[in-house]
Amino acid sequence: MSNRKLPDYRLKQKILYLDSTNPDDLIHYGDLFLEAGACSDALDFFQKSNHNEGIQKIKNIAFDSGDVMLFQRAAKALNLELSFIDWENIGKKAIELKKYFFARHALEKTNNEEMLNSLKNIMKAEELEKSS
Repeated sequence: MSNRKLPDYRLKQKILYLDSTNPDDLIHYGDLFLEAGACSDALDFFQKSNHNEGIQKIKNIAFDSGDVMLFQRAAKALNLELSFIDWENIGKKAIELKKYFFARHALEKTNNEEMLNSLKNIMKAEELEKSS
């Protein structure tokens, strides 16, 4: 897909916040951004149009990619209160994908010291490996 079809920053802001864009158009823009891999921008459009199906897609993509911040934003947009299990699962996924800072953020929400210490040890080992 050509990025020329995507609105630039100024036009995006105008569509989202200044114009009274109808929900179908907002969903269309969300789909365009999602196809282009711009999940955060897609989330903005889906959230503005209250398109829960699109927001759930973003939440699933965020989980699969270990993107804890996007996962949290999507959950908030769906008015979901994330449980310790949710945080633990996304933290484990982030570790699996070697996204350790995301993992740490998620695991800090679980108050699971054992998992946090395990993560710190993994990070130290990788740091030592890089420096040798």
